[in-house]
Amino acid sequence: MATIQRQQWDGSTVYTLENSNFSLSLIPEIGSNAYRLWDKIAGRDVLRVPDSVEALRLKPVHFGIPILLPPSRIRNGTFPFNSKTYQFEKNTPDGHHIHGFVRHRPWRVTDTATDGDAASITTEFRSADFPELAAEYPHDLTIRLHTEIREASLVQTFAIRNGSDEPAPFGFGLHTWFMLDGEPEAWTLKFPVADIWELNEKLLATGNRLPLGRYEPLNEGLNLQGQDMDMAFRIGDRPAEAVLSKPGYAIRYRGNEPFTQWVVYTKGLARDTICIEPLTWTPDAPNLDAPSDLTGMRAIGPGDELELKLALDIERS
Repeated sequence: MATIQRQQWDGSTVYTLENSNFSLSLIPEIGSNAYRLWDKIAGRDVLRVPDSVEALRLKPVHFGIPILLPPSRIRNGTFPFNSKTYQFEKNTPDGHHIHGFVRHRPWRVTDTATDGDAASITTEFRSADFPELAAEYPHDLTIRLHTEIREASLVQTFAIRNGSDEPAPFGFGLHTWFMLDGEPEAWTLKFPVADIWELNEKLLATGNRLPLGRYEPLNEGLNLQGQDMDMAFRIGDRPAEAVLSKPGYAIRYRGNEPFTQWVVYTKGLARDTICIEPLTWTPDAPNLDAPSDLTGMRAIGPGDELELKLALDIERS
């Protein structure tokens, strides 16, 4: 039977969901980050875990599954849309914006539930609850996140509603950190990829797309030994499904149709971790002179709701 516990960690409230396969810990007050997924069967951490709440608070995108809205980088923190100019916080040393406004802010818990071997928690973020965001993002956006573990699957379902009377420009992503256990040579990464977005020295997309070249093996499986990546890939019209695997063990990470881009980041030569980032738009999408069906640039209309879903499945043999 699945269980849910509400606990304290360094003075912060943590919800821990357990079933026969997993122990999942989520901290609502820091971006509703599912910061730990312990695989009970394999006896390993699937995700990179902070050693303290303070470490997570200081670097909320460096652990677990951070939620990014908007994701990745925006040139000078600004872009035009629908006769408006949007100006986000410049939070990089070189004066750009990165990783959005929900990753470190508190979410509220609206529901918890268990059902046999399944456990779930629902959390919610509403931009209108934070008056300081009005200058950056003048839309009443509500994100409702349903996080569920069931058997050997973790499913995150996001319902995003625009409660304002104008279209809201929208880009979304996750910055998911997977453990490689110090054995990159044992792991292979496979996902469908059409081409690569060229990035400049500031890691902003230029709008040019490059051939895959030595990354062509990603379509069949690329060994991670010696890989040093901070790259933006375009999926094209194929399903968003990445498989990180080693002999006898696979992590299948899949998203629904709006996730058309992947960023992969190894933080130098791959060793202990790899960050796999499913995104609905590519870095600096709103400023690119490229069609929206390539960049992922989109809006949510007034009163409309968009559903995004990501599933993480463990397969053992």
